[in-house]
Amino acid sequence: VKVIPRTSDVLTGRSSVRLVDFSVEDLLRRAPAVADYSEFGEYLTGARVLVTGAGGSIGSELCRQIASLRPASLVLLGHGENSIHQIYCELRAAFPEMAERIDYAIASVSHAERIGQVFRRYRPGVVFHAAAHKHVPMMEENEQEAVHNNVLGTRCIAEACGRYGVERVVLVSTDKAADPCCVMGITKWL
Repeated sequence: VKVIPRTSDVLTGRSSVRLVDFSVEDLLRRAPAVADYSEFGEYLTGARVLVTGAGGSIGSELCRQIASLRPASLVLLGHGENSIHQIYCELRAAFPEMAERIDYAIASVSHAERIGQVFRRYRPGVVFHAAAHKHVPMMEENEQEAVHNNVLGTRCIAEACGRYGVERVVLVSTDKAADPCCVMGITKWL
């Protein structure tokens, strides 16, 4: 995609006809914020980290960022084996020095017994809970699953964190939780 000047600017001589490369940052209409992950993520260096929903769009990006901070271990927890396999292979290739310290667990966050097994095995010190059903129209049609996964699953993860002495838990929520007007938003608010 290229950007060209306004026709009126070319006709009045204020600009010449030239094609300029376009970048997503051009849409911001301001200077992009540059995050220095090392500033707020240093507690992850050397930590045992577990990410729920690691195969999703938010969870997988969290995993990429966390892996760059050199944790002692990184466990990818998710319900879908294909998405977990994809991010697992991607991370092992992108961070070869971490390859032997990246593990995965296939589990539903609402299955307390299985979550207990995962926490006993990996003993995470930091948990990022990103697992959630997030698609509003789908959750409007499947309210029971939204409550089961988003409410009971979060409770299950929180209880496991307490039971197994997790030092830090980060709940990754959404803007829908601020003033919920839909089933999915209410489940995140709860």
